[in-house]
Amino acid sequence: MHRPPLRATIRKAMPSEAPVLTELARAAKASWGYPPHWLEQWAPDLLITPEYIETQDVFVATLDGRIVGMTAIGVGGNGATLEHAWINPGFHGRGLGAALVRQALTAAASRGASTVHVVSDPFAEPFYLRLGATRRGGLPAPMPGCPDRVLPHLEFRLNGGPSPSINH
Repeated sequence: MHRPPLRATIRKAMPSEAPVLTELARAAKASWGYPPHWLEQWAPDLLITPEYIETQDVFVATLDGRIVGMTAIGVGGNGATLEHAWINPGFHGRGLGAALVRQALTAAASRGASTVHVVSDPFAEPFYLRLGATRRGGLPAPMPGCPDRVLPHLEFRLNGGPSPSINH
């Protein structure tokens, strides 16, 4: 069943939205069916604090005033890292993630980054590849019962201008 794309409002996140963003990150990660003990182990990585929002480029997608997605990018030197990209599971496949990632890549380019690195959840790798990322390798990420688990290391190459060169 094809679901039409949604047009959300994308804006900078506010520090007061940190608890909502943390819950969004946890729900999105849980939607992949990971065991509860893995999700507990990842809780610190899924925590979005007001301080984080104040110091990073964090964007939210809203529909009718409700936050349904977020992304965050850290920029340093001529590179950047896509640190978070989460969509409410009920809105997967509707173009919100792509719009948020494009916003983050544009922000990175405007701050001088020529590349954006992503350490992806294995389930999200096809999404990033569709947006134009290239696989650069993998990072070992063993978990209980899955000692050979690897996280894809991906890279977006930006064309040096304010608009990233990604596939739409």
